[in-house]
Amino acid sequence: MNNTGTASFTTSYTRDMGVYLHIPFCRKKCSYCDFASYEGLEAYYEDYVEALCSEIELWAKQYPASTSIPVQTIYFGGGTPTQLSIAQIEQILNVLYKQYPCNHVIEISMEANPGEIDKSYLNDLKSLGVTRLSYGVQTFDDNLLTILRRGHTASMAKQAIYDALEVGFQSVSGDLIYALPGQHLKDIETNVKTLVDLGVSHVSIYGLQLEEGTNLHKQVTQGMLTLPSDDENEAMYDCMLDQLATYGFERYEISNFTNREAYSYHNLRYWQYKDYLAFGAGAYSFYENVRRNNEPYVVPYINRLRQGLLPVVFEEMITETRAVEDFCFLALRTKWGLSKSNFENRFNQSLLAIFGQELEQLTKQGLLQQVEDSWCLTREGAKHGNYVFSQFIR
Repeated sequence: MNNTGTASFTTSYTRDMGVYLHIPFCRKKCSYCDFASYEGLEAYYEDYVEALCSEIELWAKQYPASTSIPVQTIYFGGGTPTQLSIAQIEQILNVLYKQYPCNHVIEISMEANPGEIDKSYLNDLKSLGVTRLSYGVQTFDDNLLTILRRGHTASMAKQAIYDALEVGFQSVSGDLIYALPGQHLKDIETNVKTLVDLGVSHVSIYGLQLEEGTNLHKQVTQGMLTLPSDDENEAMYDCMLDQLATYGFERYEISNFTNREAYSYHNLRYWQYKDYLAFGAGAYSFYENVRRNNEPYVVPYINRLRQGLLPVVFEEMITETRAVEDFCFLALRTKWGLSKSNFENRFNQSLLAIFGQELEQLTKQGLLQQVEDSWCLTREGAKHGNYVFSQFIR
């Protein structure tokens, strides 16, 4: 285990907890994905669930102070969490509820793939207390879905959202990816309109990230597929923003939109720099100023837990300087922006004394705008987010 950084520090803010549960299994690995997710491991599902439950119990034993912090949000991510049976999901939740105070959880999110679960499964999820579904739609172009190695068709994606709404889920989100191989502006318009017309309350948009080592990266680098140009990429991005605004969706984070304040409260924790515990292979947690990363491979993860060992393979102590930087650029991702009062309550330091020059310069450049005691990204600033964020890294 590696340790970097200096001693921990104390900040002043209200404590509550988020819990992330990583389920690394997929029916089919997407061609663009470099996450800790794997196909063809059905034989390990039962052992993995046992190991995940053991990790929750072991963490609670080794970090007993964490068990007194009320859990606010629970998020099942992956991979595809719905590869597990309802009984297995219930087993995980029961262990979590036994170890942590979950009486006032405001949101339980579940990632899912269209076409892989039916209405009976959805009803059971709702009975377990799941309040929010996030579907990996990505596109409504069947040809592109094949290129991406998605396991569903456009019609299956539509049916999945119909079913979720009919079952009674109030918060249903759909992901869309733009700048895909061979994609055009009219495809973007169709995707956004189709998704909104289905009745979702939340949309997440992502530009394609060509990750080295993925099958899609290989196809592009070998000339088998061609990506849109930078200008086309930007035009698609602008088109999505304009359309979503026209349909009444407000951007509350660089990539996330809602038309009735159906925020992803768990993800808001990340941007608000709050604590969260993360369990499962490859999961990342942030607790008491320490970032931890779990063993990413399923079998070694299971074996470590069988030996009674936490599966953490990397730890990083966050220094106060690093925390200040992280807090600033994460806050700037959201519509609420970087608040002077929130910063000073958190760190007992003056925001303007540290970053006054940067805030003034970025405002003059039209990349930030001041709203009361906060600085927020402008639309142009969001396009150049990495540049803006870099100005807060010392």
